[in-house]
Amino acid sequence: MNDFDDRNKYGFKTDENEEWFEVHTRAITNTNPGSMVHVTINTDKICPKMSNKVFRDMVLKCRDRAVGYVETRLEDLARWSASDQDRVRAWFGCCDESARNRLANGLTSIVRVLRGLTGDNFVRWEPDTSRYVGCVPNPVRSGVVAEVCAPDTKTHTIAIHLDFCSMRDFSWDKDSIVSTLIHEASHFQDTMGTKDWKYFMNECLSWGGTNPEQAIDNADSIAGYVIYNA
Repeated sequence: MNDFDDRNKYGFKTDENEEWFEVHTRAITNTNPGSMVHVTINTDKICPKMSNKVFRDMVLKCRDRAVGYVETRLEDLARWSASDQDRVRAWFGCCDESARNRLANGLTSIVRVLRGLTGDNFVRWEPDTSRYVGCVPNPVRSGVVAEVCAPDTKTHTIAIHLDFCSMRDFSWDKDSIVSTLIHEASHFQDTMGTKDWKYFMNECLSWGGTNPEQAIDNADSIAGYVIYNA
């Protein structure tokens, strides 16, 4: 029999609301004597002071908030009033149709990726995390709270550094979990493929006017445009 639902005969739940996770889909009597299924289970906490379930619940609530703010900017770009254009000009040094289209297409893709994230997309950063998804590992840098492998458009894995665990959920003008999720999602090649030309939203605001080509391609500028004093 293989009519399994969310509870098996041992009473273990396999949905994401518990700390149990399905590790194999054919949990039935083995019909091949001597055969084995090998699984690797990483039980390390992503953040040391909370369970992975608590972390996932928290980060996905922040994800939902991030989606809402990005969708607000998409409404601005569709309306394209004088104040909407002024905001784009302030962050990116221009407000022509090219910038408008780049933002509209990019933010639409960011919403798609953010909505598609589940708890499984978030892993604890380790030296070889990037290698697993096709990138060369980056050296540990002070102040880095999360990172992605831009070509990883299959899994959209987000590696969480320790400092992420002590971040505020949200701020209108400072780094937060919400701004970090937008920042990291913008790096993927199937969203905007942004770079890290400059960090910190408040510094990016004044920088964009004199560096328009880099600003439209800068992750913290995108995050700042979305939420800074919104």
